[in-house]
Amino acid sequence: MSEYLIAVDLEGIGGVVGMPNETLTASPDYEVAKENAIKEINAAAAALFDNGATRVAVWDNHGGGNNLDFSKMDPRTEKVEWRQYAYRMDFAKDYNFKGIIYLGYHSREGTFNGVLAHTYNSKAIQYVKIDSVPVGELEIDSYIAASHGISPLFCASDKACVDQFSKSSPETVFVVTKYGTGRNSAELRDEEEVLREIYDGVAMAMKKDIPILSHSLPLTLEVRYTRSEAAVDFYERGKNDIGVSSVKYGDDTHTLIFDVHSINRVPEMI
Repeated sequence: MSEYLIAVDLEGIGGVVGMPNETLTASPDYEVAKENAIKEINAAAAALFDNGATRVAVWDNHGGGNNLDFSKMDPRTEKVEWRQYAYRMDFAKDYNFKGIIYLGYHSREGTFNGVLAHTYNSKAIQYVKIDSVPVGELEIDSYIAASHGISPLFCASDKACVDQFSKSSPETVFVVTKYGTGRNSAELRDEEEVLREIYDGVAMAMKKDIPILSHSLPLTLEVRYTRSEAAVDFYERGKNDIGVSSVKYGDDTHTLIFDVHSINRVPEMI
């Protein structure tokens, strides 16, 4: 079987910019994002099935999930029931994914002209670094995917996110959905043109030999929390996590440094 995963966040979906001082979910653009995400998923799924995929699973991972109306999706796709698993992307053990298609992901917190840029929680996290290199959700999910042998085949997002992730995974095929001019402003691209490019880009990616985004273990994870109280909570969590060998404070009470020897523990510390 030829199996693929479509991983779906929402901030990078075409036609979406949100509003200042709010998460996407709290803005009027949330409904737009959900509808446009279905269109992008269906374009990607059509390309996958038209080019030999035998199984396509969709992972709705914005917030706690339950954002997408699967009745509007290509009926050949299947929904990933991921909340029953202990750690992020552990469900991949029950599949044999060859590659992952990223839709709606976004740039990391603080990125200039990154539309709705954040790292997991825009109100709680200021930055995340792995081995002193800044990373966002795309890099972290790709490291976890690599532990399951899954390649980052394709990504559609705003220009800032595409530029950022292409430095980590230059062989990945990219489509720009919008050109950010600020955190909550962008030059939006024509929807039909973006959907055609997603179809063509996914088809192209399936024909490429794109390497996994592997990372050596153990790794050093540095997280700067907006609130020092959160750092205290994660300090205690890190001391008791079997995937973390040590945790200490960085240069201030907001920053923690973890020595991590299991990649799926990284999101647990964020």
